Amino acid sequence: MGKIDYSSAGALQNENFWRYYAHSRLGEPSENWHLLEHHLHAVAERAAGFARFFNAEDWASIAGRWHDLGKGTLPWQAYLRHVNNVMDDFASFYSGHPVHAIVGAQKLYKQSDQAGKLLAYCIAGHHGGLPNWYDDANSALKSRMMDDFPNVDFPHSAPILPSLLPFSKIDQNRLGFILQFFVRMLFSCLVDADYLDTEASLSNEKSVWRSMYPSLEELSDRFLINFNILRKKADSRTIVNQHREKVLNDCLKSAAFDPGLFSLTVPTGGGKTLASLAFALAHAKKYGKRRIIYVIPFTSIVEQNAQVFREILGDDAILEHHCNFMVDESDWKSLLASENWDAPIIVTTNVQFFNSFYANKTSHCRKLHNVADSIVIFDEVQAIPVEKLSPCMEVIKELSLNYCVSSVLCTATQPAIEYSEQFQSGLQGVREIIQDVPGLFGALKRTEESFIGELSVQDVATKLSNYEQVLCIVNTRQQALDIYNALPQSVGTIHLSALMYPLHRTEKLDEIRRRLHDGVPCRVVSTQLIEAGVDVDFPCVFRAVAGIDSIAQAAGRCNRNGLHEKACQVFVFSFADVPISPFIKQAAQSAEKLFDLFKGKLTSPECVREYFDDYFWKNQQRMDSEGIIELCSKSQKGDIQFKDIANFEMIKSVTVPVIVALDNNSIALVESLKYAKYKGRILRKLQQYTVQIHSNQLKEIKESLEVMEPGILVLFFKRLYSENTGLKCSTPRGEAFIE
Repeated sequence: MGKIDYSSAGALQNENFWRYYAHSRLGEPSENWHLLEHHLHAVAERAAGFARFFNAEDWASIAGRWHDLGKGTLPWQAYLRHVNNVMDDFASFYSGHPVHAIVGAQKLYKQSDQAGKLLAYCIAGHHGGLPNWYDDANSALKSRMMDDFPNVDFPHSAPILPSLLPFSKIDQNRLGFILQFFVRMLFSCLVDADYLDTEASLSNEKSVWRSMYPSLEELSDRFLINFNILRKKADSRTIVNQHREKVLNDCLKSAAFDPGLFSLTVPTGGGKTLASLAFALAHAKKYGKRRIIYVIPFTSIVEQNAQVFREILGDDAILEHHCNFMVDESDWKSLLASENWDAPIIVTTNVQFFNSFYANKTSHCRKLHNVADSIVIFDEVQAIPVEKLSPCMEVIKELSLNYCVSSVLCTATQPAIEYSEQFQSGLQGVREIIQDVPGLFGALKRTEESFIGELSVQDVATKLSNYEQVLCIVNTRQQALDIYNALPQSVGTIHLSALMYPLHRTEKLDEIRRRLHDGVPCRVVSTQLIEAGVDVDFPCVFRAVAGIDSIAQAAGRCNRNGLHEKACQVFVFSFADVPISPFIKQAAQSAEKLFDLFKGKLTSPECVREYFDDYFWKNQQRMDSEGIIELCSKSQKGDIQFKDIANFEMIKSVTVPVIVALDNNSIALVESLKYAKYKGRILRKLQQYTVQIHSNQLKEIKESLEVMEPGILVLFFKRLYSENTGLKCSTPRGEAFIE
């Protein structure tokens, strides 16, 4: 198509001001469409409202007002009419599908290469994602700022751009990180405001479902009522329950402290899950915080904690959001809240949380502004992989410094991530909630931990056979299988690993608890999955050598409720005939240095701190394995490489879900997938029958799987699944799968 003559457009510019549209409405005449003026005004107001929690209303308002300015051109208005088969005065200007997002970005950048440049990222990326400043010619924001576009005919005037960032104190050494983080938060405000206003105009029935959650004040009242019922049922005479009360009281007292960084260091079994919720609700009530976000390392704990919270707060209060959680398509409220975290209590994973703060896509960034002015509980913070520690700490630090977030580092083994001469990149100003951590650990000391040397698989099996009730925790699935197979097979010998689907594991755990309660033989061999907050109480535990934090978690499954008068034994051993994986080796080496010095007291706060001091010191060069912080630091002049920064991933390994359909219920659910309108509801139920496996394992069993539809693999053959050990597929020796 040849070059269009715009000379006849003058009459359209003013008299048709109210005929510039942002969106059409399917099947409706153009006079009922979404007016561009209304959309720009509404998005500016919404975005400014979101950004007020970090004092950036003026920035966000400009982004909202200018984000769709490119729709105010004659070719774009002609395009909108063309795709809706509307013929009017604009139709003659049709020239295909013109870009619109870059137009407002370009105008702001030309007005200012400082504030305008930062806003340009948000506007240019509000559909496709935050771009790189330097990239190939087609996608680099720098080169696109020089492109030619049609004139904007829609009335507009140049805004007064902010001259300063909205933060009172800026560490120049962190300026690059601060800038890219700020742009990402502005971007979140813009894209969520854009989605919400468009939805309100075009899909009002969806909009009605949003924000239909109880307030945190109402949830605080519910919590007190239901939690007090639980407390009355507990035996107040036991030492453990008495100290759980002290933990709760410390949390409630500390809730009055000024917002900022906190740590909550409580031994396993000390009641920190509900005590931390009590802190968060009281802190939110005092300081008007908007929501509570639980960030948890393992999906098994997410599901467990979410259920605990539902039982005490109600089903209408909790949004569970992680890769394994399938929102029912018919549950509009949860489905919509998962898009932008507009719920009072969010339970999510490290992966979902931290990946989002380095992402550049609209779908991942949209929720970020709703983290501002919230309380974030980082449960089991020691589980953050050391090679990701620096990027994660920078997010925690920035949220606290500039986005009014109170963060709680909640753990039974507080890592040494606070600032020190040895660890100068650590967090500063962290306040401990527990008034007497050594005293609490001493009072709740229920085990003695000791290293018993190298053992063969058979040696381990022989030692386990000497106990009626015992738990053995190892580092890999193969080690668990080897020891289980070496034990005398009886009804009391039980294997646990993630090769068993969740419902199968739950049934095994129920059996374990029954056997422990009844005092009958119960010898369990498990991978680390049993350490992830699982409430079991053994009189003796064996643990394959690992980091002190893992040993402490294992000890938390021993004499958990303090029912044994004497301290119970936790025996740590190394394998004489099995190579240790590189993943475990460094942590084990840092732990082994302390075995003699802290014999019997490997879970003491002093030992834990010595361990992390050594482990972090050895790994300081590995704390940002992808060089993400270095990339961010190069953004000091606003030359931000958002697409490159988005290479950050908490977990690199990719697993594939396999549905194990062997009983009548799972088979019926799989069959119903063929005809279901809302598949999400069924897939959510099928998660209880799903095993996550790695690509090499998938190749091994692929021919035995049925593909129901893309991405849904089903196993129907019983010969590939054992009632004792789960899915039958090999695991390379020495390879550690985190479960």
